[in-house]
Amino acid sequence: MKIYLARHGQSRWQVNRDNQDWDSPLTDLGHRQAQRLGEWLAEPPLIDACTGPIKVVEVITSPLQRAKQTAGYIGECLDIPVQSNAFLKEAKFLVSAHLPQKGFPFGRKILSSRPSGMYHAFRAQASQALQDLVAAAEVANGPVLGVAHGGLISTMLRLVADSDAVSFWIYNTSLNLIEWKRGRWHLVHLNLWDHLPPRMRTF
Repeated sequence: MKIYLARHGQSRWQVNRDNQDWDSPLTDLGHRQAQRLGEWLAEPPLIDACTGPIKVVEVITSPLQRAKQTAGYIGECLDIPVQSNAFLKEAKFLVSAHLPQKGFPFGRKILSSRPSGMYHAFRAQASQALQDLVAAAEVANGPVLGVAHGGLISTMLRLVADSDAVSFWIYNTSLNLIEWKRGRWHLVHLNLWDHLPPRMRTF
């Protein structure tokens, strides 16, 4: 079972952090990033010599504007209807600031703290989002793509790794793949961005 996760394109909030609009739309660059991702997925792209081309049979998006706009390009290019799932929404706080804090582990005392209550609630949301994507993949009998946000995708990856002690940088419109096989999750791809030239890569 394959679950693809894509972050939305660059949002207006990313370039204007004084803007308190939580439901921020894409910038012009964000629109171009999203369109390139959709066109790239429609080819369909071949990543390596060992696996076949990327194939997506269902697209499910966060209801926030920047994700819906990104998913719209993908759905149009793939000719697939886009569905919405509220559990794919981003947290209303900086997720990384609520993770357990640790000191450098080699030769030094490790300092740790527990995740905050806010993060625990968000992690439960991310868990439900992952369960919904798994259920969708089972029903569709093929890979599904969830279009979401950096904090949400990172939290889903922490769930897969069964550890809150790691953080991930997720780039705009990057494609990430987790696959369930042989009784465990595999992180197959992190931050695939072959569809973007370097000048269009943002986070």
